[in-house]
Amino acid sequence: MRIAVYQIADAGDPDLNIAKAYDKIINTDADFFALPEFFTIPGGDNRRPYTLQSSLELTALPALEMFKKASTIFHGYIIGGSIVEREGDCYYNTCYVFKGGEQVAKYRKINLTHEEVALNLCRGNEPVKFETSFGTVGLMICADCISWDVVDAACAGSRLVFLPVSLTDPNHPPFTGHPVSDIIAKKYGSTVIKITRVGTFGGKILSSRSAITNPSGTIWEAPDAQEYFEVVEVP
Repeated sequence: MRIAVYQIADAGDPDLNIAKAYDKIINTDADFFALPEFFTIPGGDNRRPYTLQSSLELTALPALEMFKKASTIFHGYIIGGSIVEREGDCYYNTCYVFKGGEQVAKYRKINLTHEEVALNLCRGNEPVKFETSFGTVGLMICADCISWDVVDAACAGSRLVFLPVSLTDPNHPPFTGHPVSDIIAKKYGSTVIKITRVGTFGGKILSSRSAITNPSGTIWEAPDAQEYFEVVEVP
């Protein structure tokens, strides 16, 4: 199977971020196309004071239209990183999956970060897996991977697990490799696809590496701190 991973660099403008993603999706031949968490929202040095409502209107709703349109051209599954979703009075950090112009699944992040809680995002409460011709696919978003309740619900029985993540906090302790992905892949026998993005903090380019990890270890890794795209053959 062929998995397209887009480690997208923040263009500083939601319309540009969405346009970049659309162009890459419709010109790619793969079975899955994966984007990072909050890929539409400018971050780091480009961050503007987006409210949850403005994030929904200016970044999320246009992204949903893009997913629907792009999925009528791209033949595989679009794993839409994450965008802001609203239901009633609640806003969620949500990963949408589209194929053939239709929504296949959506997952609301359960294990929110302190920053997301401070922004008044609501927690999801339902782990999500969906079936494909390639087997069961589980969805998580960023900090979900350090909640073992979420991990177990999303990964047990899943052949593939998509893990969109966002920009690394500059204060995050340094680490090498992909230790959490390694643990998950070995414990559940899954292939974990981690997708990050690239941004700028204080003039310093910052990202973590996108990677694909299976029970034998990391089988593919993107370069650090640069925009990168590749279609990876996964057994």
